[in-house]
Amino acid sequence: MIEELLTLIEKNRTQLTKIEENVYEKIRSKIEELEEKKGENERIEDEIKTLRRLQRRLFELRTGKIINAAWAEVCGQEVGFIEENMSPLEREFFRDLVEKIREFQKKVFEARKEKFERMLVRIKKDVEILGVDGKRYKLRREDVATLPAENAEVLVKSGIAERIEVK
Repeated sequence: MIEELLTLIEKNRTQLTKIEENVYEKIRSKIEELEEKKGENERIEDEIKTLRRLQRRLFELRTGKIINAAWAEVCGQEVGFIEENMSPLEREFFRDLVEKIREFQKKVFEARKEKFERMLVRIKKDVEILGVDGKRYKLRREDVATLPAENAEVLVKSGIAERIEVK
């Protein structure tokens, strides 16, 4: 088992190489099997430590490559390997990661366009407000402005503006 893992790690330099579908389960099972025999001799303890270290290294190498591949996929770049080289766990991780990156990308680049009801008002006193739409309004006496209704109503109630009815 240790020799197989070392070979996998050494082959695993730049591309994601094909691994057995159940390699992670096999490593876990082997560690559990050795754990049961742990007290029998010192070499078993060393073998467990080595397997855990190799398990972690394999995980780190492959996870890093999968993360980079998911990023490349979202950016429209050619992915340097195919999903068939992944274990079922890795394939699921890759697909979930691509989906999450795309969701994040959408949130970043596609601004929410909230529709705000608007109201036409005439300003009676100089005022500066931050509208519910996120815009800053610097209004002067006698200005006529179309403001988000929520802000306009507050200004009308406080006597700073008067509503203009459009017919």
